[in-house]
Amino acid sequence: MTEALVIRLNAASKPADVADGWIAQWLAVDSTGARHGNVQSGPLANAAAFSGGRRVIVIVPGTDVYLAEPVLPVKSGAKLLQVVPFALEEQMATDIEDLHFAVGKRDDRPGTPVAAVARDQMDTWRDALSAANLHADAIYAETTALPVTPNGVTLLVDGARVFVKRESGQGAVLDVQPLIEAVQLALAAGDDSREHVTIYLTEDVYERDRDLFEGLREFTASLQLKLLPDGPLPLLAANVMQGSSINLLQGAYAQKTKLRLSFQPWRYAAILAGVFLVAHFAVKAWQIVDLKRDEARLDTEIAQLYQQTMPGAPIPDPLEARKQFEMRLSALRGGGEVSGGMMTTMGVLRDAIAQTPGVTVEALSYRDNTTDVRIYATSVDELDKIQHVASERGLVAEIQSANPRDSKVEGRMKFKQTGT
Repeated sequence: MTEALVIRLNAASKPADVADGWIAQWLAVDSTGARHGNVQSGPLANAAAFSGGRRVIVIVPGTDVYLAEPVLPVKSGAKLLQVVPFALEEQMATDIEDLHFAVGKRDDRPGTPVAAVARDQMDTWRDALSAANLHADAIYAETTALPVTPNGVTLLVDGARVFVKRESGQGAVLDVQPLIEAVQLALAAGDDSREHVTIYLTEDVYERDRDLFEGLREFTASLQLKLLPDGPLPLLAANVMQGSSINLLQGAYAQKTKLRLSFQPWRYAAILAGVFLVAHFAVKAWQIVDLKRDEARLDTEIAQLYQQTMPGAPIPDPLEARKQFEMRLSALRGGGEVSGGMMTTMGVLRDAIAQTPGVTVEALSYRDNTTDVRIYATSVDELDKIQHVASERGLVAEIQSANPRDSKVEGRMKFKQTGT
């Protein structure tokens, strides 16, 4: 299961100079958002030691990212990004040329989730990550990583800031003091006088303002107070892993595709494939050796037949032996073409011997288109098989005798072409 290192850049720790480095929090999670290990904090450069083999996801301050849901044409990719700036131009106080836009996934609402952030700010985050030797695979605003309360509103109290998220809208962050005013402002933005409210907060904030939070029960339809022992990061990390947040790395800031391979899940499949591959080559090697053995045996039998037919002549290679046979028969028949007879019988014997490994040709004679052959076989069945092959090839084959010899059979066979 692919793990991710989720890093949160807290707005309160933003340095005056990039060279000073950010103070960050980080946590390793799996693809479901379940945490692996504890939340850690320190200089951003320290997080790089935990990024090996993991996707790097960065959560940036929500106060720096503007969220909206304009109704846009049904387009996708680069074409949609070209339309977004003009749809939001009247809502932005900054020149749209100085802004970077990113688009989220549409749902059943008419609008399209859009995030806008100053290009200078994107460059600042990118430079800070680069200086810390970190490569971000995704960057999300805190406000897009808030959980949703079905049919209600979610509040996240983080220090002096209050994050608010309704099921039917985008997240927002309120930096208002005192805390009671920020909470009242967040709840007053709802359409219903009483809402189902879920508030996430740390134990120290709850203990400090217990009366404030418990007193909200009489103003809400329902109230759940959920304590965060390790702060907001585990909650935000679990939500960004669900893939519904807007990734700011789009357009000019889109990351080039990187090949990230993890061989661990495929280890056993690779081992099994290797075993089959070795077995395949072993079988092929055995087949080659066996074929070479058969080839050597046939070459030996051809040489023996050549020696018996042409005593005293040097034994050539098998192909040359055939040529010598043809030349010799042509000379015996006065230079005429040898279209059958002995060569036909030899072709039949060659095919039959290839099918009956236990057969050896001991002697052969040819006269008047009739070939007499003495064969040493392991059984009479092999002689029958040779006779059957010859018949299929258009020869008249006859087993003249089959006598036992040394636990085998010595057979004499006569071959003649049909019609001669």
